[in-house]
Amino acid sequence: MDFGTVLLILMLVIIAIVLGVGITLAVLISRGVVGLVKIGKPKYESAKRSALKVRAESSTGPVAEILKQRVALAEALEATGRSLAVAQGAGQYTGNLEPIFTSLQQAGKVTEHHLLVAQQEPDAAVQALYVKTLGTQVEQITKTATGVRQALAGTAAPAGDVDLTDLTRTLEIEATMLKKWAQTYTELGND
Repeated sequence: MDFGTVLLILMLVIIAIVLGVGITLAVLISRGVVGLVKIGKPKYESAKRSALKVRAESSTGPVAEILKQRVALAEALEATGRSLAVAQGAGQYTGNLEPIFTSLQQAGKVTEHHLLVAQQEPDAAVQALYVKTLGTQVEQITKTATGVRQALAGTAAPAGDVDLTDLTRTLEIEATMLKKWAQTYTELGND
């Protein structure tokens, strides 16, 4: 081989190595960024809700009520979403609770939008009217969200006493039979 061919082969090897390292770094960085976003999103939402709580407590008049309704709505939907996710992750039967919760989330988004509009309203009298009408919707959504969580808790009830009593009785019978078998086996060995 002449010098030009060797140089060409070396250049191709170097380019392949640089491309391999570049692609590997790009994949690692993109996965790291996605991971950070997944980790950071709940913390961001929690910080946002905490700031909203502080604003609700420090505000007065209809604005304070609107902010409190926003907090109640967000907390109810988040708690219900977490409960449903945990139940599904554990393999618990959830029936039609997931579509119910999806509809509840959609109603919550619409209500949240209306609450944001109400919050921006410059007239306190109009804000008070928003508080009255939207308060009913927020209450319905939070009660339904609580109902979903209660339904999940109801299906997660432990086995009843009847099942445990039957299990205990079966265990006692089995223990008695093993004891008699051991005695019979020992007596046969002594003969």
